[in-house]
Parts: sequence; structure tokens; C-alpha cells
Amino acid sequence: MKAWIDQRIGRQFLFVFYLFIGLILLTSLAVYMYTENRIEQTTSSLENISERRTNATELFETWQSMQYEMRGYVILGDEAMLARVKEKQDLIEIQTAWFETNAVTEKEKTYASDARTLFSAYQQRVMPSLERYVIAKREGTVTEPFLKMPTLGKVTPQAEPPADRKFKINSKSAADMSASIVDMETVFTEYRNSLNEEENQLREQLATHTKWAQVLWLLSLLAVLLVLFIAARPYVKRLTGQLQNLIINSDRLADERIIPIPAAVSSRNEVGQLTNSFRQMASSLATQRNQVEEEREKTARLLHSIRDAVIYVEHTTHEKFANQALFIMFNQAATKRNEMDLYRLDADLEELGLQVDQKDSFFSFMRRAFDGESMEESVTFSMNQEERFIQMYAEKIHLRGTRHGTMLVFRDVTQETEVDRLKTELVSTVSHELRTPLTSIIGFTELLRYRTMPAERIDQYLGMIHQETLRLEDLISNLLDVQRMESGKQTYHSRPESLHTILKETIAIHQGASEHHQLSLECDTNLYVYGDRDRLSQLFTNLLHNAIKYSPEGGKVAVCVTNDKSDVIEISIQDTGIGIPMSALPKLFDKFYRVDNSASRKIGGTGLGLAICKEIAEGHGGTIRVDSSIGHGSTFTILLPKYSMENQLSS
Repeated sequence: MKAWIDQRIGRQFLFVFYLFIGLILLTSLAVYMYTENRIEQTTSSLENISERRTNATELFETWQSMQYEMRGYVILGDEAMLARVKEKQDLIEIQTAWFETNAVTEKEKTYASDARTLFSAYQQRVMPSLERYVIAKREGTVTEPFLKMPTLGKVTPQAEPPADRKFKINSKSAADMSASIVDMETVFTEYRNSLNEEENQLREQLATHTKWAQVLWLLSLLAVLLVLFIAARPYVKRLTGQLQNLIINSDRLADERIIPIPAAVSSRNEVGQLTNSFRQMASSLATQRNQVEEEREKTARLLHSIRDAVIYVEHTTHEKFANQALFIMFNQAATKRNEMDLYRLDADLEELGLQVDQKDSFFSFMRRAFDGESMEESVTFSMNQEERFIQMYAEKIHLRGTRHGTMLVFRDVTQETEVDRLKTELVSTVSHELRTPLTSIIGFTELLRYRTMPAERIDQYLGMIHQETLRLEDLISNLLDVQRMESGKQTYHSRPESLHTILKETIAIHQGASEHHQLSLECDTNLYVYGDRDRLSQLFTNLLHNAIKYSPEGGKVAVCVTNDKSDVIEISIQDTGIGIPMSALPKLFDKFYRVDNSASRKIGGTGLGLAICKEIAEGHGGTIRVDSSIGHGSTFTILLPKYSMENQLSS
């Protein structure tokens, strides 16, 4: 039997269920029979009390009605009233006899005895006197309009009642006559109060029995539950243990990357079969998950390895994932550093667009992409005041014919944009810088060829042609220098050079070429650098040339060399010219960059001089920087490593 039950969980539950129902029925039946017996006894007693109360009430009401009828007879002398009094006497007799017959308790026997005594006294003493009084009044013997008790006593003389009589009714006293009604009411009230007390006791007993029945039923229920707990505990414990193992393995299956495979069980019920099926499913899922994880990791590593930033927007859950390049591009902190998976993107549009220059178009494109709208165009925007340029486009992702998300790709096109800008600047600069001297050369040569002029004028025009030719040579030299620097083919023939000598020669050349500028030099003659003399001269020449060129009104140009640090020489070239806007300072050393204001456009230039200066300074292990403001001139500072002649000679 036990083995048959163990084969199915349903059989185990049905066995426990039927056992529970049977025990509940037995205990409920026992409690019901006990309660029913108690209720029947109490109900019977309550019905008996109700019957006695009703009969006592009817007896009292008949007694009162008889006395009222008798009073009417005395006043009116109507024989019909006397007949009704006789009828009520017969009814009182029957009712009193019922109490005498059915009296059980001492209180009931006392009530029956008092009622009989009071009725007999009234019937034997009061009623005959009243009847004779009415006859005497009718015959004329009594002429008074209302009954007077002394007259009643004269009409019907009576002997005094016994001294031990309970109700002393005296026909000579009106008070005694009225007291008969009060006596009857007192007897009735005492009896009715006794019935009420008895009824209340019975009701309290009924309530007590009901509570005890409830307590017995609860105790029996607890006993049944205890029996069931003892009987079903082994089954429940084994079943819950198997289910708990399934729950634990299911949670681990959902949470852990390594799928747990439960041990095989010998149980033959449904839970055992489910456990074995779960074991087979877990083995299959472990294989599939390993394959999925490998593909997922491969995809994540591929996306992390590319330089383009990627955002994938899941339309159903609105979740956003990104590769490592996006967090680097937008300076966002990655939520999870794990190259085996994509990073979750928690930043909103405002955070991503902090560095974007074209915020409106950027936000519009991103919102439409996040909302799942189809977009075929691409958008290019700049970041950090055109420091970087990013091209962005969106691609729809479909799975099994249904669109699941959108992939946004951000490509850094700064280099391409810079190349395009450089091409444009190169064409614009070269075409302008070449056309201007070539136009002058062509014009002067045509004048010399086709016109006859004095020798002084010819010499003047040849000098101008020579200057424009040097200008062309300088432009071509700068272009070649830039090409060599970009290709990494720039070479320096370095040796110890006196910094004072180089600066003095450079200043002398420019001082002679400008009559409106005062150039000054502060430099120790013992300062040496290790470098290429020609390139250093080119560096200082470019800076002095710019200082003079961008100081069109003339002024001072101060060259100051300091050696506050033992291993670094600081050369500053300060002018009092037009100055440079703050917004232009970060790009000032870029190739072909020229400050875009009216004063600079009038002066002109290729935009290559400062780029070459930066390359030369860095090529000698130094740096160059600028401090400037509009209308207050500029100060260019070069830091170069100091060369010690003493150390070199001692070594």
C-alpha cells in the first residue's frame, strides 16, 4: 500500500486529504451531537418558562379585568357586568388550577398558593358584600351616590379574618379593598422576576455550552491537524526537499553562468521524474549557453576592438549598450569594465551632449534614434570648440524579420576633416601667396620689357622683383619644411651654439629692415644650446618677423633670455602689437591656421611660420607657448635645454 502511494504525488495528497476530511467529520459530528443535546435541553426549558410567563400574565390580566368589571357593576348595577365577572371567576379558577397542577419549583408552588389564597379571600369576602350593596341600593335602603366602605360593612356584616391569614382583605376599609389589587400585582411581579432570573441563567448556560462546543471543536481540529502533521510529515518533508532542490537549481540556472547539473534521484513520483528531466535540460542548456557565451564574447570583443563608437538601443526595453570607444570619445565612466560583454550606457542625452558644439542637431538625431525612427542620413558634429569632428549614422537591427533595435555608429573623422581643411587652406594660401608676388613680378618685367625708363627706375623695379622672388622662395621653403616635418624626414645638424650670438645676428637683420621698431636683447653671453644653428635662426627669425609684422604701428620688441633653472633656458619675445584673441590661442600653432579678424586679414600670411617654430622647438627638446590679449601685444616663450661647456670640457 505504501509503495503504491509513493508512486504518485496525487495519491499522497489524496490520502492526506481523505484522512483529514474523515477526522474532521468525526470530530465535527461528535461536537454537533453534544451541542445539539445541550441546545435542546435549554430550548425546552426556555419554552417552559415562556409558557409559565404567558399563563401568569393572563392570570394577572384576568384578575385586573374582573375587579374593573366588579367596580362597574357597583356603580351602574348592570347585571351583564356581573355575568362577565362570573365568567372571569371561572377563568381565574382554571388558570389558578393550572399553576397548582404544573408547579414544579418552590417559587411556582408559592405563586400558585398565593394566587389561590388571594382569589378565595376576594371571592368569599369582597364579592358577596358588593352584590348585597348593589341590591340594597336598588331597593332604596342605601341612597348614597357613591360607595362608602362603612355602609358596605353595615349592609353585610362579616366576621374578622383569622390572624394568620396572609392577605387581610377587609370590606370595611377602602385601603384594604385596593390593596387586593396591589397584592396580586406583587405576587405576579415576584413570580415573573423569578422566571426572568431562571431564563437568564438558562441563556448563560446556553452561551457557556456554545463556547465550550467551539473550544471542543477547535481542540478536536488541532488534534486532527497534529495527527495529520505526524502522519504526513515524512511525505511532505521528502516532497519539499525534492522541490527545494529543484528551486535552488532553477535559481542557479537563472543567475549563474555555470549551469548546475543536479544529481540523479531514485524517486519514482512526479517530482523525481521532473528532477531527471531538469537534469537533462540543464545539461542541454549548459552546452547551448557555452556556445551563446562564446558568440557573445566574440561579438563584444570585436566591437570593443574597433575605434568607432557604437550604441545599441533595445526598443522593447529601452536599454542602451555601448562599446569601450564611446566612453572614451564622450569622456564617460564605464559602468562595467568587462570586455566579455558590452557596457550598459546609463548616461542621458544631456550628459553625452555636454561636449558637442551643435547640440540641437545632435539631440534631435539621438532622440529619433532612441525612439526607433528610421534615418537614412548621417550627421557630422564637432566637439570641444571643433577640437574633434564626429560623423554619426544609424542602422536598423532586425531579428527574424522584426525590428528589435537601432545601432548608432560614431566615427572620428577629425583627421579627415583636418586634411580637408588643410587642403582648402593650402589651396587658398598658396594661390594667394603665389599670385601676389607673381603678379608683381609679371607686372614689373612687362614694364621693363616694353617700356623705356630711367636707370634709377629700372634698378628700383629690379629690386622689387628680387624681393618678390625671395618671398616666393620663402613660401616654397616653408612648404618643403612642413612636408619634411610631416614625413619625419627633417634632420638637425646639432652642435654647441652660443645663444647670444644667434639672437644678436637675428636682431641685427630685422633692426636694419624696420625703422619704426626698437628691438632690444637681454642675454648672457655664456649661455649655450646644443642644436642646429640654421634651424634655431629660422625659429627666432619667424618669431621676430611676426612681432614686427603684427605691430604695424611700430613699438618695442624685447628679447629676454633667463636661466632661472640650471638646466633650462627661457627665451621670451614680447611685442606691443595688435595681440591675439583668447579663442585663437589653442590652434595658433596648427598648420595653415590664421587668426580670423580684420587686423590679421589685412596683414596676411601663410599660417606656416608658427607651426614650423613649434616643430623646431620640439625637435631641440624644448617647448613653445604664447600669452596674449587683444590690443596688448603678445609674448612667445621658448624653453630649450641648456648646454654646459664646462661639463663638456671636463668630460
